[in-house]
Amino acid sequence: MKRIRVTNKERLQQLSYTGVTEERLEYLREYRHILFSLIDAIVSELYEDIWAVDSLRDVIQRHSTLERLKKTQAEYLHQCFEATIDDEYIERRYRIGKVHSEIGLDLMWYLATYTKYLDIIYKHVSAVLPKEATNILLVVQTIFSFDMQLTLEAYKSVEIEKAAHPLRYELDKLRQVHGFTNEDLENLEKLSGYISFCIDDIMNHFYHCLVHRLGEENRYSFLQTEKYLSYIRNFLLQFFQEKVYCDSEAYFLIIRDWSRLIIEQRYQESFFHISSESIGEALKKVFLTKEYLHDPKIVQYIHSFERFSKFTLAIMNEIIRPYLFLRDFDFLDIYAYEISTIDFGRLTWIDDKMKRLLKTLGIDEEHPIGRRCYELLHNRTVPCSGCPALEGKSEPMMATFMNEHGVSYYKIRILPQTKIFELSRALLVIQDVTKESKVMFDTLERLLQLAEYRDDDTKNHVHRIGMLSRMLARLAGCDEQFVSHIEIAAKFHDIGKVGIPDYILNKPGKLTKEEWESMKTHVLIGHQILANLDLPVIQMAANIARTHHEWWNGGGYPNGLKGEEIPLEGRIVAIVDVFDALLSKRVYKEAFPPEKVKEILIDGRGKQFDPKLVDLFVSMWDDFLMARERLV
Repeated sequence: MKRIRVTNKERLQQLSYTGVTEERLEYLREYRHILFSLIDAIVSELYEDIWAVDSLRDVIQRHSTLERLKKTQAEYLHQCFEATIDDEYIERRYRIGKVHSEIGLDLMWYLATYTKYLDIIYKHVSAVLPKEATNILLVVQTIFSFDMQLTLEAYKSVEIEKAAHPLRYELDKLRQVHGFTNEDLENLEKLSGYISFCIDDIMNHFYHCLVHRLGEENRYSFLQTEKYLSYIRNFLLQFFQEKVYCDSEAYFLIIRDWSRLIIEQRYQESFFHISSESIGEALKKVFLTKEYLHDPKIVQYIHSFERFSKFTLAIMNEIIRPYLFLRDFDFLDIYAYEISTIDFGRLTWIDDKMKRLLKTLGIDEEHPIGRRCYELLHNRTVPCSGCPALEGKSEPMMATFMNEHGVSYYKIRILPQTKIFELSRALLVIQDVTKESKVMFDTLERLLQLAEYRDDDTKNHVHRIGMLSRMLARLAGCDEQFVSHIEIAAKFHDIGKVGIPDYILNKPGKLTKEEWESMKTHVLIGHQILANLDLPVIQMAANIARTHHEWWNGGGYPNGLKGEEIPLEGRIVAIVDVFDALLSKRVYKEAFPPEKVKEILIDGRGKQFDPKLVDLFVSMWDDFLMARERLV
């Protein structure tokens, strides 16, 4: 009898490539009874090792039990030693691979267990069949190789499914966490006809349960309740008749709309809990009667509905939690708004504090909902570069706003939400850091003035570097945020000179080797001064301080970076710093004529300077010269 009973030609080819043949399987089958007797010991040793790994133990405890897994694994090993591969074997292995992927077991760990398995099998087989152990292991290894291919395919298919249907995937994960199973879905489907048939009785009991539960604390008028009853009746009919609970996208839209009512404070969260409990109680009063009690399936249906209700409320809780946090901690100096990530940047909600902030900033928008955040807040026609929601990063974006009091500084960061809501929404908060920023900039400006005062010939050098860097950044096609940042950041490129002795800074002659080494430390001093200050523009300044003396060919200092290892801001300032320094009179030299400076820059193309940036700079040479002259 054939040991390979596979109908799919591609699978047969896979088996052939991995070395699984009729002859090898037949050989393994001859020893199956001896091998069967080893299964329990092999599986026990394998799971001893697996249980010792914290992450694997955590996966087991969350999704199964050790005894259950041992039993499943023993069945698998029995199939391997049975040495028969058919379509059912392949489908089972593929399905098991998908399950492991869906519960989050790391693929590398899963594949590593096969290697561990082989070691343990060889050890136990060698003890009873020493002469045959190697050949037996080779056959088992070919079977495992084929199974690993099936596992890889299964993991890949799950990743494709996640990408194609992220909402379905996230909802399925939450269903597992909250114990709402596929069996419950099947029960709901069977119950749908009963609910439609008994809708009037259900609604009658629901009304009385609702009124009783709301009691004296009922803050909803009779008219609202009447309207609400009509909504619930239609919802139950349509929801179960059309089996909306099986359509993840439609079901999530309903949950999202309910959550929005709580977020906008039109209903309290407790109202939804009371409504859910009232529907559950109404179903029990209608169905758990003498007429239906003899049918145990009805009890299962009711329990499934209760689990479904709890699952729905759990998702709502996940959605609204960060919004309730903002409401509870209203004393914090933060302003919140929400944007659509599907129709990117469209404002879908703002809190009351944000409305007040808009007015403070002079943004007189009566109905901001529906506008794009980047249009409203930043006067942009395209999304902001560095946007935390767009780039999916946790670091804040720095924003500046002008008003009658001058410049205000704000950090914009994304507030973590449940993964399922992040598929369509992003919740952002703006934190006012104007006071802290002004203190920081004032301190740095004083250090900058000190550096200028001590390096007497620089005069307006730092301000020219800022302006020229902005021009070159814009010419290089950088976005406006980068352009505005580099104009500020470039001014601090030599702030580290505050740590260099006066006799070296102002020495009229050539520096000695020791003096030059001391002078070179200004880049590290500057970086140390700036690096720990928590503002994006100052972080850019720190990068410039450290890298504006690096060379394109790697011959610069302090780290010998080369090419694009040097950040763009460092490459830009390297050019404009040399340009301005050569055109300036210094204590140790006269000013160079413009044509000589141009030659030096072109000669440094591809050596000291980024060749593309030099080409751009030279192409607008006269414009850079005229701009510099205005600040001399």
